[in-house]
Amino acid sequence: MDRQARARVDLECMLLDETKEPKALPLSLLENITNNFSPGHKIGSGGFAVVYKGVLDNGTVAVKKLSNTYLYEDKFWQEIECLMKAKHKNIVRFLGYCSDTQEEFLKYEGKSIMAGIQERILCFEYVPKGDLLKYISDASSGLEWRDRYKIIKGICEGLNYLHTQNIVHLDLKPANILMDDKMVPKITDFGVSRCFKEDQTRTIVTIVAGTPGYLAPEFTNGVITFKYDLYALGVIIMEILTGAKGYHEAGEVLERWSSRLETSQKLQVRVCTNIAIECADFNPARRPTSIQYVIDRLTETESTETRDQLDVYLVELRFPVRTNTDEHTVFRLIEKSTKPWRCFASLPLYGIVPSRFTTYTLVVTTQQQERLPEETEYDLILQSSLSGDKKIPTSRDQSKYKKLFDEAKESGSEVREMLKTVFASQEQTMSAVSHFYLIQIRVFTVQIRCCFQLM
Repeated sequence: MDRQARARVDLECMLLDETKEPKALPLSLLENITNNFSPGHKIGSGGFAVVYKGVLDNGTVAVKKLSNTYLYEDKFWQEIECLMKAKHKNIVRFLGYCSDTQEEFLKYEGKSIMAGIQERILCFEYVPKGDLLKYISDASSGLEWRDRYKIIKGICEGLNYLHTQNIVHLDLKPANILMDDKMVPKITDFGVSRCFKEDQTRTIVTIVAGTPGYLAPEFTNGVITFKYDLYALGVIIMEILTGAKGYHEAGEVLERWSSRLETSQKLQVRVCTNIAIECADFNPARRPTSIQYVIDRLTETESTETRDQLDVYLVELRFPVRTNTDEHTVFRLIEKSTKPWRCFASLPLYGIVPSRFTTYTLVVTTQQQERLPEETEYDLILQSSLSGDKKIPTSRDQSKYKKLFDEAKESGSEVREMLKTVFASQEQTMSAVSHFYLIQIRVFTVQIRCCFQLM
């Protein structure tokens, strides 16, 4: 078996075994599987290379043939250095490379000379669905939110892996994110990437390559840090959310998505919008500290969706709280929202929480409804004020507690607040007697400014 045949078998084995390491591949094999780099096999091109489809017996690969190899020799080896370290489900898999130089007689100014013809080629897994650019649209059409969120999360996880391997991509953009047949995003094109040393956090360069619109503003001073990629990530997330680059308020983005979102997805859209805004801040110091921090924030929206959703039918919504002061605390729970539909009974709700380390449970009862809206958002405010009088008894007379808050307001005493947002959605159920509606309640603490510790 000759070298080309052995290399073909090795490449086909790589498609079946993801643990196989990238290998040097002969030029003859790459010419064979691309039909000598024929136009019919061409699937894309960029400033530095043309990409061809390579056909094997058991699958397809992508073959990236670099242009002007004499000018970009350093970029070739720099890209290989990064690719050998980049092994993740959200990064296009690197299969091999070819560095070939052949001597040929050529005519130059009437003379015959011996010239070296260089071929610099990279081989990757074939990602069939094209780049992310094809799937970017505004909120009124295109991919559903669930698919867009998975793409955002996948890009973040791939970029986080690169940063843990000390790789700064430097040219992150939708055209460099490919989609596989399951719409899993995969980062590609490491032609201008940099591999930092173990403890290195920045470098200064004289020329910064990249794509306008995704270049971090600090490119003008030649400083490259991991936050360079964060800026591009913010631009991309906003494009996925809205179909366009630029600044958009979270409320504006939510409004665009209002007709296509489930109740449980609103928080994710808001969080993703805020992340995009923070990442694309012109000041690197105000961007998130790391991609892992971004992933943690995204993950919290997922756990909230599953952990904090309560199925409630004519039962009580409970908030266990504990004071962190040595004084008694007077509280009241009131509705901020002015909605036509009311799902809670007995509000406002008043009470007294004794001194430090005493637990008190606030109980809110839901009311039976003949008909609920499909989804409703409510704001509840938990107010608190300290009381030095430890002899105040717990009373069923709610007016006494109201008087305490009125007196605190008149005397200028501090009244602190905890804003809690409640999302309620309905699910119709049947019984032998009548129709009932199941209220699904999800509670989010939006702002904490009080002396309670939520259990």
